[in-house]
Amino acid sequence: MYICISTNAVYRQQNTKDMSNPKRFINQRNSHYNSLPFFKGKKNFYCTICNKELKHKYKASSEWNIDGYLCADCHIEKTKEFTLKLKDEQKRIAEKPDLCIGCGKEIVLEIDKNKPKSQWNIKSNGSKLCKKCYDIKEQEYYKKLNFCALCNKKIGLIRYNPKPQWDVKGQLCRECWDKYNQIKK
Repeated sequence: MYICISTNAVYRQQNTKDMSNPKRFINQRNSHYNSLPFFKGKKNFYCTICNKELKHKYKASSEWNIDGYLCADCHIEKTKEFTLKLKDEQKRIAEKPDLCIGCGKEIVLEIDKNKPKSQWNIKSNGSKLCKKCYDIKEQEYYKKLNFCALCNKKIGLIRYNPKPQWDVKGQLCRECWDKYNQIKK
């Protein structure tokens, strides 16, 4: 019996006469490697749409509602479909006529399309106002900002904000604030 020493393993030679027999070497130290999963070989993946074996796997987008991997051809096809659907939706939205959020009238001319200002507390998720409604809202805001809410007198440099318990919308002049404060005490 001969013992051959290699870099990683010790082999025992069973048959000294027949050197061409492949079963003559037995791996004593490393025989457990065959049971480990990373030595078993590569796992094969298949495309979920066309069932081709994958050389390169592509993940499907979460918006496509496809579980598993795709081949390159199916991935390109699904990407095209999805982008075409998005473009169609954008065209449909663009073709829909704009409606005024104040009066509900269709806005045809570009001059009449006005975005509401953020100070007006109107939810403007792409909504538009016609010229007439825009002017009305602008006047209301100007009046609320520059005139007393109770006596409609023009407010100067010093402005008084009403207390939250008073339920008054707008700002007050000094005289109205003093009167309202004495009444509510």
